[in-house]
Amino acid sequence: MSMPEYDGAYIKMDTGRLSLIEVQQIFSSIPFEIDLIDRADKFSWYSNKPNREHVRHTSELNENVKECHPAKVWPIVKKIIDSFKDGSRDFVARPLTMHGHRVYIQYYAVRDEAGNYLGTIEFTGSVEPILQAYENGGWTDASTSASKTDSSSPKVDASTGASEEEKVTQPDASTGASEEEAAPAPAPDASTGASESSANSDAPGPFNFDL
Repeated sequence: MSMPEYDGAYIKMDTGRLSLIEVQQIFSSIPFEIDLIDRADKFSWYSNKPNREHVRHTSELNENVKECHPAKVWPIVKKIIDSFKDGSRDFVARPLTMHGHRVYIQYYAVRDEAGNYLGTIEFTGSVEPILQAYENGGWTDASTSASKTDSSSPKVDASTGASEEEKVTQPDASTGASEEEAAPAPAPDASTGASESSANSDAPGPFNFDL
C-alpha cells in the first residue's frame, strides 16, 4: 500500500482521493466520534462531530492523555494503551450507559505497516437506535425482506424441522449453559464506571471484564 499524498488540492490514496473539506465533513457526519492519542500519549486530535458523547475542547489538545481522564479511570486507560504499545492487544471494546442512553466505545491500536505503534484511536457512538430497532422486532431478514413483526407464524428451521418456539435450547459447549440460562451483564453507567449489580463493588469499572 502506498503512502497518501497531498498535491495541494486532494489527499490521494490507493482507494481514491479526498479534498480537505471532504475529510472534515466526513468526520463531522459519520455516526460516531473519534479521538486520537499519539505515540507520545498526547491527546492530538478529535473529530468535530456535533452533540458529542465526550465533550472535547481545543484547549485539551497536546495534553497528556492522563489529564483527560478522572483519576479513578486513568489506571485502566493506561493499561489499555500499554497493551497496545507492547503488542499484546490491538482492540478493546466497552459498552456504557451515557446521558441516559447506551453507547459503544471501541479502542484500536494504530500501527504502521511494519507494526510500529503510532497511537490509540477511540470510536464512540450511540447504539440506542440499533438496539431499539432490534428490541422492537424491526430487524429485517435480507433474504426474505420480512421482520419479526411481519410474520404471523413461527419460522421453521430447515435443518431441524422445528420452529423458533419449538426449538430446544442448545447448551454452549464451553460452559454447559444455554443462552436462556445466561443472564446478560448489565451495562455500566459512564458516570460511575459501574453497573447496577456492581455498584457496591471495588472493581475498577467495566474495563476489568477482559483485561
